[in-house]
Amino acid sequence: MEKGNSVAGFSLLPVRYGNSAGYKFAVHYMYVREHLRGKEAAILPPGRTLFVVNLPTDATRGMVRALFRKAGAIEAIHLHNILGVDMPDDDEGDEEAYTGVPASTNNAAPNKSGPPNVIPLPALDPNMLLGSGSSAHIVFLDDSSLGRAKQLVAKYQAKPYVWPRPDAAGAEEDSDEESTRNYKQKPAAPKESRLVGLAYLLARHRMHRPPLDRVKQHADSAIARYSWIREHPQWLMEQRMHGDQTTSMGVGIQAASVGPDGALLDEDGFTIVQKGNKYGRSGGESSAGTFGAITPEFEELLRTNPEKKKAKELQDFYRYQFRERKRQQFATLRSQFEADKQKVAQRKASMRFKPY
Repeated sequence: MEKGNSVAGFSLLPVRYGNSAGYKFAVHYMYVREHLRGKEAAILPPGRTLFVVNLPTDATRGMVRALFRKAGAIEAIHLHNILGVDMPDDDEGDEEAYTGVPASTNNAAPNKSGPPNVIPLPALDPNMLLGSGSSAHIVFLDDSSLGRAKQLVAKYQAKPYVWPRPDAAGAEEDSDEESTRNYKQKPAAPKESRLVGLAYLLARHRMHRPPLDRVKQHADSAIARYSWIREHPQWLMEQRMHGDQTTSMGVGIQAASVGPDGALLDEDGFTIVQKGNKYGRSGGESSAGTFGAITPEFEELLRTNPEKKKAKELQDFYRYQFRERKRQQFATLRSQFEADKQKVAQRKASMRFKPY
């Protein structure tokens, strides 16, 4: 294989998008190499497993199978969506980030050391796209198929493979001689291809109405996870310390530490306000310097001593309050002035000299 057709041990596999005469077509490059021995040897046997990186975002197992079907019988195809798989840092990198279940259901696995995971809802779109840079492991039935797959990759480097279109299901696949000469010919879309037209709309309609038991499982698991995190705030702090910025309790401000009473604090030391009970979350005696919600005890104190509540009210907070207070003061002064005038008149009358 030529040196220019390989990068860091990976062979380039070009696929062509667009096949109409008179129009330019785009070329997408995938990177292929033989799978090295790793942790999943039972599922990904070395010697007959091919590792493919940078799959097209619209790739499906059927499309990948159609790409390598001429190499031999394929036992299994494991797609790894980079959007839903946590890629560890090890020698194999993305190659060892294997999961035997789809990314949409991997979150439902039991977690012994942390909170219970949320059971996800069924997918709402029948045409789920992969993340850019997703990968796949292709397991062949025999070792000779892996060698033919490498030869097929070298063949596609000279004549790029035409990526199938979902609206070309009735057409035949390009032959080896006409794959680059006849642009008007459309490759056949495999059985596991993208849905289009009425079939897509019907499938989308059904997927947007999942069974009620699946919805209940999702809601119960979400509530159980939220309750567990509320009861174990230190676990959330440990996740933050390890660089996890995705796990949260739905708050916009990320917690940085835990206060003495168990409340979450941000980077500046302020308490993060969260949902509480009927009376909210009160800091109590240990949080006298922070604002807390009203408690039943304080509510009873206000009922027995209303002056305490009045002392904390702001004076003249609104302009109409200021005008009303001035009007009341002016009316009070006028009434006092009239009363004083009457008192002065009565006093003058009582002090008048009467000779008889």
